[in-house]
Amino acid sequence: MFHSCKLWIRTVTAALVATMLTAPLASAHKTYLATERTVWEAGSEVTVGLTSALEFPDIETGPARNRIDFTSVRVGHDEVVEDLTYEETPTALRVSFTPQSTGFASVAISALPRSGEIAPEDVALYFDEIGADAMTRAAFDALPGDPAMMRSYTKHTKIFLCVETCESGADMAAVPVGQALEFVAGQGNPRSFVLLWQGEALPRHDVDIYSASGRHERLETNSDGQFEIGSDLSGAVLVSAVRITLPDEPSGIYHSDQATLAVTLR
Repeated sequence: MFHSCKLWIRTVTAALVATMLTAPLASAHKTYLATERTVWEAGSEVTVGLTSALEFPDIETGPARNRIDFTSVRVGHDEVVEDLTYEETPTALRVSFTPQSTGFASVAISALPRSGEIAPEDVALYFDEIGADAMTRAAFDALPGDPAMMRSYTKHTKIFLCVETCESGADMAAVPVGQALEFVAGQGNPRSFVLLWQGEALPRHDVDIYSASGRHERLETNSDGQFEIGSDLSGAVLVSAVRITLPDEPSGIYHSDQATLAVTLR
C-alpha cells in the first residue's frame, strides 16, 4: 500500500499544473487545486491555487477568501501547517505556506455551502449536471404543480505535493483529512483511488474522469469504495464525484457534496 502511494505521488507531474495555470478565462463549473510544481525545495514557500472552470483544465475564476470553510495542509507524518497566507486573484485564490518538514504533503480546501433556487425549466439540467439518480429525479417529479427546486452544494478539492522528497510520509496519501467527500490513494497500483464519505468508503458510487483532451469516462467504485483508472487513459485528468443528500420531503433542500482531485497519469 505504501509503495503504491509513492508511485502515485510521482505520477502528479508539472505537465498538469503548467497546463492548468496557462489556460484561458471562461465561466466556472468544476473546482480544483493547481500549483506550478509538485515537488518543492525544502524551506521554500509553497503556493497552490483554488480555481473553477466550466471545462477541465481551464483556469477561469477564483473564489473570495471568505468563501473558504476548511483548509488542511499536512507535511510528512507529523506537521500540520496552520500559518497560511491567502491572496485573491481573478483566476485563483492562492494559498501559500512555508513548511518546516520535508516529505509528502497534502493540501485540501472546502468551500462554504451555497444555496439557492433552481427554476422549474432548469431542474432537469441541474440534475444532469450533478449526476442525480433515477430515484432522486422521480421523487422531485412527483411533486404537484411545477415547483422550483431548492438546492445547496459544497465543493471539496485536494492536491498531493512533495517537499524535497516524496518518500517520507508517503503513506499519508491514503489518510483522509476530514472533508465530507474526498478521494484518497488506494491500494494495488498508482491508478487506484478510494472515495470516502464522512471518512468511510463509499461503495457502488459513480466517479467521473475528465481528460485534458476532452475525453470523459464514468467509473463505479467497488464494494470497498475503490476504483482504478485504466491504462488507456493518460495525461492530465480530473477525478470527480458528487453525493446527494435527499431532503426529508421532496419539496425540501437537495444538498450535493462535490469532490475533485486533479492528477497526471503515465
